[in-house]
Amino acid sequence: MEQDEWKEWKEGYRESIREWKQRYRKALQEWRNRYHEWKSQSRPRGSFPLMPPMPPMPPSQSMSTGRTNVVASRLTREDLQIVDMLIEASVFTTRSEAVAYLVNEGIKARQDVLDKVSSSLREIRGIREKAEEQVEKLKEEIGLAGSQVEEIKEEIEEPEKKERHCPKCDKDISDLPKDIALCPYCGVKFEE
Repeated sequence: MEQDEWKEWKEGYRESIREWKQRYRKALQEWRNRYHEWKSQSRPRGSFPLMPPMPPMPPSQSMSTGRTNVVASRLTREDLQIVDMLIEASVFTTRSEAVAYLVNEGIKARQDVLDKVSSSLREIRGIREKAEEQVEKLKEEIGLAGSQVEEIKEEIEEPEKKERHCPKCDKDISDLPKDIALCPYCGVKFEE
C-alpha cells in the first residue's frame, strides 16, 4: 500500500471511530437527562422509581468485509509485534483483523507475481491433462485393465512398511515419525 493510500485508509478509520464516539456521547447524554428526570421525580415522593437503564453501546462500523474463512498461521516474533503494535495503536481491534488486512494488502502489492503464478498453473494443468490422456491411450494399447493398473500403482506408491511397535505397550507406532523420543500411548522413552 502506498503512503497516500495508507494515510487515506487511516484517516477513514479514525473518522469512523470519531463518529462512533460521538454517537456514544449522545446516547450517554440522553441517559444523563433521563437520570436527572428520575432524580427529580424521586425526591418529592420519597420513593424511588426504577432507575433508567444504561444506554446500549452504539453499533460500531466494522472494517471487516465478510471474512468467513479461518486460516491458522505461524508468525515470526517480529511480525507478531507489528500486528500487536497496530492493535495497541487502535488501528485494528483484533489480531485477526490486522492479519487479514495485511494479507489482503500483500496480495494487492504482489498481484504481478500472482498473475504469473496463475498463468503458469493454467499451463501446468493443461500439460497434466494431456499427459493423463496419453497415459489412458497407452493403457488401452497395451491392454491394461483398470484393476491391473491400480495394483501396479499400489506396489509403486506403497512399498511394504516395516511395522514398529512400542517395546512396553506393544502399540503400533509405524505411522509415527521415526525420530520420536516417547511413546504417545504409554510415555516410555525409546532408546536411540
